[in-house]
Amino acid sequence: MKKLCALAAMALLTGCEGISVADAYVKADQLTYDVIAPSYRAYVEADEKLDAPSKASRMRLLDSWKMRLEANTKEKN
Repeated sequence: MKKLCALAAMALLTGCEGISVADAYVKADQLTYDVIAPSYRAYVEADEKLDAPSKASRMRLLDSWKMRLEANTKEKN
């Protein structure tokens, strides 16, 4: 039964033209970034309890998140 469910799920995913799980994930991740990143960046910049290395680390986290999104949203040829 589990194998049949897996086959059915794969058939559904491959039958959807132009839509992929990866594309849907990247779109959802972009929307998440758009909501969370600005307020998180503002928090990090304003938090006086964070030292410079801690702030830099958190900014690199946001930068790497954005870079991953940009790398996966370029038009595919």
